Amino acid sequence: MDDGSRISWLLVIILLFCAAFFAVAETAAAAASRVRIRMAAEHGEKHAESALYVLENFDRAISTLLICTNVVHLATASIVTVQVTRIWGLGAVSVSTLLTTIVVFFAGEMLPKSVAKKYSERLLLTCAGPLCFLMKVLAPLSTLLTWIGQAAAKLTKGDPQISVTEDELYDIIEDMTEEGTLDDAQGDLISSALQFGDVTVESVLTPRVDVAAIDIDTSNEEILAFVKEQNHSRLPVYEGTIDHIIGVLQIRKFIKAFLRQGDALDLRSLLDDVLFVHQSANIDDLLPAMSKEKLNMAVVTDNYGGTLGIVTVEDILEELVGEIWDEDDVVDETVVQLEDGSYQVDADESVSDAFEHVDYEDPEEDEDLINTLMGEWAYEQFPAIPVVGDRFTYHELEITVSEMDHNRIRKLTLRRLPAGAKGGEEA
Repeated sequence: MDDGSRISWLLVIILLFCAAFFAVAETAAAAASRVRIRMAAEHGEKHAESALYVLENFDRAISTLLICTNVVHLATASIVTVQVTRIWGLGAVSVSTLLTTIVVFFAGEMLPKSVAKKYSERLLLTCAGPLCFLMKVLAPLSTLLTWIGQAAAKLTKGDPQISVTEDELYDIIEDMTEEGTLDDAQGDLISSALQFGDVTVESVLTPRVDVAAIDIDTSNEEILAFVKEQNHSRLPVYEGTIDHIIGVLQIRKFIKAFLRQGDALDLRSLLDDVLFVHQSANIDDLLPAMSKEKLNMAVVTDNYGGTLGIVTVEDILEELVGEIWDEDDVVDETVVQLEDGSYQVDADESVSDAFEHVDYEDPEEDEDLINTLMGEWAYEQFPAIPVVGDRFTYHELEITVSEMDHNRIRKLTLRRLPAGAKGGEEA
């Protein structure tokens, strides 16, 4: 083998390394997080500014890499073809082309890109300097090619441009939580913020049967005795029935006025305005409305104008940040594991939270069911008002009514059945 052949084969090896470099740079630029690269640049990390330049001019970077990749591949194929023809003749060209394609594919494309995807940010920082140099050198050609591509794209009607969909945001949050960038609490908070706009008032209200309210015709002494039994700072006041709420009474204001005026106190003069809201309203619309009116409580009405329940600012905020406790709250476990391995669940617990506590995955992945309350779901399974001991099965889960308050389900018991014991839903 003469010196010319040796130089040619050495050049082929160099071109393969160049192909691998361009493949790594392309994949790393596509997979790296711009947020993390920007943070690295702000902290003065070496090469981070060059990497950020690449990401901010991504189209130019891709055009430059495509130009370089095609030049390298064509040069490799040409040199190999010339050398094979000189040594073995034209008959070996087909075999050499096949082998060259395989080598270039594995060594110059697949393997480098697989590695670059795993270490995208680290490799982007390494490749950013040479890539920035090539972007500047090939700027006229890459600009021309980019312009041609954009002009061709304008001739066709494309899909609406959406930078990041809601599902992709959830995937990003999940990935960042698994990687440790976000802890579980931060991930849950961001997920709650994304879901905040979809939550209706009906999902967070205190139901009518649990509302502590005052009749306007009640004597002041009876009202004083009643408020002493409550842990609330405000109570709705109704006239006739609770479907006719006329105002909201601040307990502190009432006690101060009662101490001064006694039986002569006119309760109506102490009432704050009441805000009525339909059960279908979204809490992200209600919260600013309550803040604007400086109200802490709103009355939720049903489709017939009757009182469905009440909702407070605290109820809305708990949907975002989780349970808010104060010194007057009584800790009540909503899910309790029993000695036999089953779980007792409050009827006001959501199906999704109950399933999570018992480590059960819904095989149907029914979103409507997941957002339903356990008590509401249980009522739908029986043809009449259930009694304690009534039960139904849902796949490999047995749900039993364990506590009733008149016609209202208070608690349910969930028990896992042996795998394959049930094949569907039955009451």
